[in-house]
Amino acid sequence: MVNSCKISIRLLFFASFLLFAYKALAQRDSLSTKYREDQFYISFGLQLQKENISGFKQNGFSNNFQVGFVRDIPLNDDGRIAIGLGIGYAYNRLISNLTLVSDDNHLIFSIKGNDENSQTYSSLVIPLSFRVRTSTPERTDFWRVYGGMKYMLNFAENYRPFFGKSLQSDFIKNNNTVVFLSAGYNTWNIYFEYDLNSIYQSEVKFSDGKYPHLQTIKLGLIFYIL
Repeated sequence: MVNSCKISIRLLFFASFLLFAYKALAQRDSLSTKYREDQFYISFGLQLQKENISGFKQNGFSNNFQVGFVRDIPLNDDGRIAIGLGIGYAYNRLISNLTLVSDDNHLIFSIKGNDENSQTYSSLVIPLSFRVRTSTPERTDFWRVYGGMKYMLNFAENYRPFFGKSLQSDFIKNNNTVVFLSAGYNTWNIYFEYDLNSIYQSEVKFSDGKYPHLQTIKLGLIFYIL
């Protein structure tokens, strides 16, 4: 209950922040003739898991889905260099042989066999990017390179073993930061994302008493829609 309240407060805070930011940018744009590329985006990707866990195996297909909107802030008159600020949603699914149990209110990972166990969680995503492109007001097909950072507010964690009951608990960090880079032509673009820190809560332990450390690397396609 406490964690749910914390998440609700954070979501409200960041939603309010983005609302004020967008209003300020709208007022600025009303006085400007600069070309702008506001965009919706949707992405699908494969997740690789970088970890320090002995006996760990990434079984099956770990995937990521994201959708959102980016407000474009031009830095020059032709609009080919810009900053992007947005908001979005992400869904993550990680498959491995990690087993998660709750023992006296303590979360403990272990490895038992080679099962395909699933960890899923959702995120409110706030991307901030530096954008370079070859677009013009008359041209909708162009080359682009976008890179930057995303702040992730994570929620709805769920562990589902290959056999047995699911476990809903706070084993994923409430927030995390990733760096990203996307590049491509027109609608089709490839993208790369990397977690700067472990995704697991600091209280979660492995069965040997050590603290598991896991970062994800996302590779996939991202589509930008005007």
